[in-house]
Amino acid sequence: MNKIIVHHRSPHHAENSGYGRLIDYVDAEVVYGDTKFPYRLAKFLANRHTQDRGIFNSSSILKLIALYRVLKQHKKEHNVVHFLNGERDIRYIGFLKRKFPKTVFCATFHKPPEVLKKMITDLNVLKKLDGAICVGANQVAFLKEWLSLEQVAYIPHGVDTAFFKPNPALKKKNTLLFVGQHLRDFEMFNRTIPRIAEEIKDLKVNVVLHPAFASKIVAHPNIEVFTNIDDKELLRFYQEATVLYLPMLNSTACNSLLEAMACGLPIITSDVGGNKEYLRDTNGVLINGRNSQQFILEIKKILEKLSKEKEMNKVVTKKDLVYEWECIATKIQDFYKKL
Repeated sequence: MNKIIVHHRSPHHAENSGYGRLIDYVDAEVVYGDTKFPYRLAKFLANRHTQDRGIFNSSSILKLIALYRVLKQHKKEHNVVHFLNGERDIRYIGFLKRKFPKTVFCATFHKPPEVLKKMITDLNVLKKLDGAICVGANQVAFLKEWLSLEQVAYIPHGVDTAFFKPNPALKKKNTLLFVGQHLRDFEMFNRTIPRIAEEIKDLKVNVVLHPAFASKIVAHPNIEVFTNIDDKELLRFYQEATVLYLPMLNSTACNSLLEAMACGLPIITSDVGGNKEYLRDTNGVLINGRNSQQFILEIKKILEKLSKEKEMNKVVTKKDLVYEWECIATKIQDFYKKL
């Protein structure tokens, strides 16, 4: 069986983050879209496609051409094609199945059901998939019904535990960390930080996010915003922090939660989407609803009990082993075999 991965990397992810890291742990041929096909023509062809079947742009055209050429080389063999991002790049599966009948197709979906329903309204292409991988437990039942698909598996997102790891020597007191922008509850963050700062006089809050979202953070003397940082700086922020404070509107898998977990960092986040499953069997704190008072009380409680911080570090670090990329890659390759 030949394993072929159609690559996608979100530009805002750090080098050691993101689902694209899977390719480092699976022995597969990777389709990046490297081809001499004229970019201007690819852009012209992409513009002739609507986006109601998912994102399909010039990069998608180049990947499609490269994928066809790879499959042509393995026409008489059994192949599994895995689109790393089911929300984009997928077209012409029917054509490819007719040309290469020994090939099966699967994709990993990253968006919550509520987002997928709005983003993709024409399911004619996606329903031709042979299997789907969910990174959030909250996606499984939805994708089975939405795509009329039996082969749907929950396989968690991975994290690079060789890079993201604790460093007790860097730990700082009363330091909160907020990372990222996707589906973050900025309103809750802005509402609660001033009130927490009134209770914790030496509070320090570091915010790491894309520069386009910096304006979402309301200025406060205790907050410092960082943009365009490199991987080593990101790691240092995790290792220095006392608590990851990450109110969210929705989720499936969240890189920031996994990276904080790998760094042994206590986590306070919203009880939404896939968060509960990722934080199961840890001392991470999940807050139901948009209860600002509960967020404030839990943060104050953790910051005031340094002994609890050490306990939580220990528990969370054990949990992150479940999400090591080696483990996740094995589960994904088992899914390939099942297909």
